[in-house]
Amino acid sequence: MPKFLEGGGEMGQIMRNMDWTTTPLGQPEDWPLSLKFAISTMLKTKFPNFIFWGEDFRCFYNDAYRPSLGIDGKHHSILGQKAKEAWPEIWDTIHPLLKQVWETGEATRSENQLIPFFRNGKIENIYWTFSYSSLINDRSENRWYTNHMHGNY
Repeated sequence: MPKFLEGGGEMGQIMRNMDWTTTPLGQPEDWPLSLKFAISTMLKTKFPNFIFWGEDFRCFYNDAYRPSLGIDGKHHSILGQKAKEAWPEIWDTIHPLLKQVWETGEATRSENQLIPFFRNGKIENIYWTFSYSSLINDRSENRWYTNHMHGNY
């Protein structure tokens, strides 16, 4: 397994065990260096971190973000999934923000935003403070995203 996926607790283990060839991302060894670096950093931090990667915003997250998904929610089914499919209940809220970062490269910040979040087997209304910021793909001029979320419960 690639060195950038070493460690990372439960999510690192899940990423190492996932058959990435069933996704458009392909083998982790072939991922762009910038994605490898971002995932390695994300897996090692204790801060809740979520990455949306590429034009269809493929989902990655770390152990610190995992509790945000609740007990009976999206964990780990959204890993590598398109954001629009993973987050249908909040897509109309987050897509304009993601698109803004994609088009401008400028970070966003939302404070105490009410987000209807599916977790624990139901939609829960949660106030979130979160930010989207760009990651640059080393293989193109396009911008790609990372999302650092902090939940206010």
